[in-house]
Amino acid sequence: MSDDHRNQAATPAQAADEPPPDPSRRQFIRGAVAAGVALTFNVVGFGDLARWNGMLGAQVAEAVIFPDPSLCIGCLTCEVVCSQVHKQAGLSEVPRIRIYNDPNVKVDPEIQRNYPDRGTFTQEPCLQCPTAECLYVCPVNAFHVEPKTGARYIKEDVCVSCGRCAEACPFPVSNESLATGGEKLGQKTRITYDPAKDTYTKCDLCYFRPEGPACVERCPVNVRIRQGIVKSDRLCLDKPRSDEQTWTRLKAFQTFEGSPAPRQSA
Repeated sequence: MSDDHRNQAATPAQAADEPPPDPSRRQFIRGAVAAGVALTFNVVGFGDLARWNGMLGAQVAEAVIFPDPSLCIGCLTCEVVCSQVHKQAGLSEVPRIRIYNDPNVKVDPEIQRNYPDRGTFTQEPCLQCPTAECLYVCPVNAFHVEPKTGARYIKEDVCVSCGRCAEACPFPVSNESLATGGEKLGQKTRITYDPAKDTYTKCDLCYFRPEGPACVERCPVNVRIRQGIVKSDRLCLDKPRSDEQTWTRLKAFQTFEGSPAPRQSA
């Protein structure tokens, strides 16, 4: 696989110029992929994605959603606004970030003071992996790196729903029985299938919004921290650069038992 193919990305101008795929052609491609994808990936060496270490790094994302569970109040604002802004952009309204009940979280005293008895939660977004395994396994080039933000995203009108990107993602999510929103999406990793649009989707850092990620902007804890009402030296949802140091810290608490991605200390 060439480096050009690995790093290919569609600019907004290119996306606007491209005609939407013919539905009949997409269905044909979907059938062909379903019939041949297993053979293809075994031949090129992706049979065991978790142990394949030859991938080159993609463009580093300018940001990643960095959650702080100790500050989360489980209000689901991030899930709701994520759905809203993507629906307004004509994209899948499946939330790209989900909140789960987690009794192991130690709530920050400042949150206990401002929001007593709100429970313990954890937020589980895409980590915008520098290796981006999901990018390389797509058989129809529906996966791209947005050139301005470096966000890994899926072109929903090209996706044929083969699920290889979700299988390649090394970061699982908590059991859906713990999801506070109550939605049953069958989600196993940080990439989610949307049956309504028949496409896979994931966090794209809201690259189409000048304001950036809606969850970071609209999180009520973030708002109150900025207002000085909640005293904190960090945000509930932050967006630091997705460099090696940030990614290592994320992996320290976003990797669960049985995950192909090795847990590392912060």
